[in-house]
Amino acid sequence: MLDDEKCLCGSGRIYGICCKPFSGMKIEDYKRERESKNYIKAYYIAIAMLTDYLVEIKKHTNRILKDNPAIGKFILHQDINALSELADRIFCSIPEGNTDNWGERFETIKKLVDAEEWKNECEYYQLLYYDLNNENGRFTEQIEAIAKNIKVDVHTDQRMLELLRSVILPTGELTKLLKLDDILIEKSEDSLMKLKYQFDKAIQLSLASDNEGAKKIADEVIEKLEKGVPYTEIELYSQDITAQMYEMYYNFEPDRKWIDKALEIRKQMKVDNFNSSGKAKYFSDIAYVNWKLGNYEVAEQHFTTSLGYEENAFAQIYLLDCLVEQNKIKNLKEYLENVEFNTLGVDCIDFLIILGNAAIRLNDTSSVETLKGYLKEINIAVPYYKLCLKELELELEKKSGRIRKILGKLSPLKEYLILQPQFNGMGINLEKIIEDLKK
Repeated sequence: MLDDEKCLCGSGRIYGICCKPFSGMKIEDYKRERESKNYIKAYYIAIAMLTDYLVEIKKHTNRILKDNPAIGKFILHQDINALSELADRIFCSIPEGNTDNWGERFETIKKLVDAEEWKNECEYYQLLYYDLNNENGRFTEQIEAIAKNIKVDVHTDQRMLELLRSVILPTGELTKLLKLDDILIEKSEDSLMKLKYQFDKAIQLSLASDNEGAKKIADEVIEKLEKGVPYTEIELYSQDITAQMYEMYYNFEPDRKWIDKALEIRKQMKVDNFNSSGKAKYFSDIAYVNWKLGNYEVAEQHFTTSLGYEENAFAQIYLLDCLVEQNKIKNLKEYLENVEFNTLGVDCIDFLIILGNAAIRLNDTSSVETLKGYLKEINIAVPYYKLCLKELELELEKKSGRIRKILGKLSPLKEYLILQPQFNGMGINLEKIIEDLKK
């Protein structure tokens, strides 16, 4: 490339001051910088490696596709695999606080090759970037635009299907979700993942109040699990998925033995193999099962351990409930002042219900009135969650002690419906709610 040409990485800068200083570097250089913890340099090397390859693509791919379609298709397949590997390396290296917009960059890269398969690969990384960085819904418009235009059928890449499922979940669009689940079930070659997708479908039917259909599918999944957990190369992942399904089956068949099975599986997991985030999740999962069994002291210990490894909203939220149930907290406002709730989007419905329960148990009339006011304004399209919040509103009105029963019905469905503040018009502004509760 010429120094004054626009760099092919999509940055908008000219090549001479963009990727040229790192051009020609190899995977060994990238790994060396990563091992030396020079993460920013590793990131720029990863981008330059992508640019170097895009230069070659620009030279040959479109021409070969036109002159010799059969060979061109083979070359295109190799190019897409290379793009995937290079893009994954970049996404794993993006430094914290970096403002490069890879959604926009891949819009530029997408135009380099005139082929549907190339376009689809670029759109996967656009959607992935926007989904990973959609704090406070800042990329919701872009996510919706891409998701709307993607054609979904049995030929759709499985990574794209799974990503689409995660971005469509908050909308509660049952027809689309069930279609995605059916295709994932059909395409999956991993027997455990096939069961997981079947259970996903049961959860979606349950959220849509098709309890009979949901129970039938859930029963079939658990019957197969009872015959033996399918083999997977990653034992920890297999154990985690299996424990989740047993935990959630308790919502369909409220027999304590399913919770006990989940707890037994989690206790077999080799926690030393986890990093800090994994350990935080592991102890939160153990704590959650104990919370569900009413073992609040044990749950408190495990939630506290989880927070010692990494701050996470789920542990903070349920720790509040454990403290309330053990009469260890006297002032809700004081608790909210001393706890920084991060990434509340995932658990916002749980949070509202736990706050409501705490406000009533602590006889905090002003907090009850504040929550009632917000509940009247919240609009959620998913029938199951709409019902839960309506029940919460009624229980707050009566100041009853039945609120935690709503939470029991709700959890752990949060694993399958990721709710984010201000996402898709739901209007759950948790930051504002917390600030008003502190007054």
